[in-house]
This record gives sequence, structure tokens and C-alpha cells, in this order.
Amino acid sequence: MKMTRSTDYAIRVLIFAASHPTRLVQIQEVATHYDISKNHLMKIVHSLSKFGLIISVQGRNGGFKLAKSPETITLGEIVHLFEEVSYLENVTVPNKNGSLQNTRQAFDQAFTSFTHALQAYTLQDLIAPTMND
Repeated sequence: MKMTRSTDYAIRVLIFAASHPTRLVQIQEVATHYDISKNHLMKIVHSLSKFGLIISVQGRNGGFKLAKSPETITLGEIVHLFEEVSYLENVTVPNKNGSLQNTRQAFDQAFTSFTHALQAYTLQDLIAPTMND
């Protein structure tokens, strides 16, 4: 499975914010650190704020910080929020027993298993101890 850039960037933004818990983080510093377009990150930060994962402060000295502790934000949650699941055309095919099986059901199960496995990992698991403020 190939994840979108939005998911990748959202994880990076959250890791950076979690690594600097004592202050507001600015979009420009995340853009510089990861060499990512500031304009693209603005959209990601807006979405993360809308989803309730970060708190965004507007203004000259503004920035953002995590809205929750990093131990409570799972990778599964992030992927679920940012990944759009697109299915093959809904086709019914015979399985080994000769009965019909819906292809959409198979992809539903696969995506559910994927995100369920990611629920075991939190943002805290991804933070290197030396990166904390």
C-alpha cells in the first residue's frame, strides 16, 4: 500500500510538534526541517487542527502544538483520517468453495487490518528521546 504525501506530512508535523512540547511550533520551521513546501504544510496543519490533533494559534507569534498527549495519538488514527480508501469496482467473484464473494469486503478487511495494526503504535513511540525540548 502506498500512502499519500498528506499522510506522510501529517505524521511528520505531529512528530515535530511532539518533539517540541514546551513551545508553539511554526510551519516554516517544519518546512525547513523536512524540506517540504510551506504552502502544502499549511493545508496539513489546517486539517490536523480541524481533526482536533493540534491547537493552532494565529498571529505574529503564533504556531501550533499537540492538542493531545503523544501517547494518545495512534498512527492508525492519523492514517484513517488522511487516507482515502478507493476500491476496485464492486465485483462479485466465486471463491474456493464456489460461493460468491464480494471484492469490496476483501478490501474492507485488508484496510481494517492495516489500520488496526497501526493502532498499536503511538506518536510517542516515534519520538527520539534526544529530540525533546
